[in-house]
Amino acid sequence: MTLSFDADTHTYTAGGVPLVSVTTAIKSAGLMGDTSFYTEESRDRGTAVHWVTERFDLGTLDCELIDEALAPYLAAYERFRQEHGPVWSHVETKTADLALHYAGTVDRAGRLTTCPHPVVLDIKSGGPAAWHRVQLSAYKRLLAAELPALITRYALYLSSEGTYRLEAFPLDDREDWQTFQAALAVAQWKRRYLK
Repeated sequence: MTLSFDADTHTYTAGGVPLVSVTTAIKSAGLMGDTSFYTEESRDRGTAVHWVTERFDLGTLDCELIDEALAPYLAAYERFRQEHGPVWSHVETKTADLALHYAGTVDRAGRLTTCPHPVVLDIKSGGPAAWHRVQLSAYKRLLAAELPALITRYALYLSSEGTYRLEAFPLDDREDWQTFQAALAVAQWKRRYLK
């Protein structure tokens, strides 16, 4: 079944059937808390940072055409790559769990020279938040068929100062996975009954 994504509405469908996105489920359950600081500017910055780092990883980035505001984020990402030696099997990969009716875009998955297990990693251009661990648990399950069960979850925070922070979450993510399943159930209930 073909997975489709509409970037304008941030919606996923598979065979015409709508799926709940990972972030929609988390937001729907109120796990993001105060979202007033998620401005259009911060969303655009996040999109641009993802675009630049994706092109960098794919080897298709023309560094001379990068907006000056994005240069520190790219410098931070380059430093992360130098220090952790990633080999990515997945770069901005859209995937779905058709049994649970949810989908998401996995920023990165693969291996780091500094970690003994396969990793799933989410790139952030803002600060740390508790819900990131839940988001990564959902992404981990989306890759379960392709990667072994022992997957380390990482959030990579890139800053406008050209630095990065790599945060690892526990291998045992049962609580985070249960939290995501509850959030997903809330989002699906709202979609069904609060149209």
